[in-house]
Amino acid sequence: MEYQRTVGDVVVFEGEGIFSGKEIRVELHPLSEGQGIIFERADLPHSPKIKLALERVYGLEGLVLISDGKNQVLLIEHLLSLLHGLGIDNVLIRVFGEEIPLLDGSVLPILRKVQEKGYRLLPAPKKKILLKRAYEVENGIGKIRFKPNPQLQIKAKIKFEHPVIGEQEYFFSYTPQKYLSEISFARTFGFKDLLEERKKKGIIKGGNLSNAIVMDAERVLNEEGLRVKDEFVRHKVLDLMGDLYVLGATLLAEVEANCTGHKLHIEALKTLSHLGLLEEIETRAITFLWFPKRKKASL
Repeated sequence: MEYQRTVGDVVVFEGEGIFSGKEIRVELHPLSEGQGIIFERADLPHSPKIKLALERVYGLEGLVLISDGKNQVLLIEHLLSLLHGLGIDNVLIRVFGEEIPLLDGSVLPILRKVQEKGYRLLPAPKKKILLKRAYEVENGIGKIRFKPNPQLQIKAKIKFEHPVIGEQEYFFSYTPQKYLSEISFARTFGFKDLLEERKKKGIIKGGNLSNAIVMDAERVLNEEGLRVKDEFVRHKVLDLMGDLYVLGATLLAEVEANCTGHKLHIEALKTLSHLGLLEEIETRAITFLWFPKRKKASL
């Protein structure tokens, strides 16, 4: 049996909010089995809580947010990706601000904090989401296809008219170990001109070379360069892991995403739910008994 999991103790990380420009503190608190993932706006009066649910999540250009109609938390996708990658089912996320800090653009800084505290197994079977049949949807630019599969597998493809990126593909068969070694370090990326334009318009007040891979028209501007050559498409997988986890459990499917974004991912999941193609199941142990064949006695 696969058991539910939470963090071993309180995990704390801090960083500058890219939209607010303010220093934001985030705390991950252990929860017992069956409580799920809960966001709390700890900076607001009465500390309103928003439980993770598909209908409360919205995919926009470049980010995912959760809202109860009055209160919201922006940029939840990277943190959800980490929780998904580590198999953490139950946790209270106390946010002292309106957004999750980008930190270095990957989940590595948070991962190290979580590893310091460890994990706690809970006395309940882990839940999974079963995909009943294949489905695909596109928005004119990107296409995402879902096929039933006994485990989560992601095929991601991106294409940018930039000499450093170009066309990249990556296949990821999910296990926590592979998430740690193949995906967790991959940073988000953006372009210097667009970053400067958004700052001038006041859309973002924070953000610098420490929060992402930043490029001009020809090259990567970060002094350390890329962590791996295909870091861009690996980050696409990281994003997908976060977007898929808005379901609150791992989707058992092969997911093929071609030039997609957060908005299409979330809309596709809502369509799958609306069509009744998703079913929550519990993992249970299956024991196979093996009896060796007896050789016939020779006459």
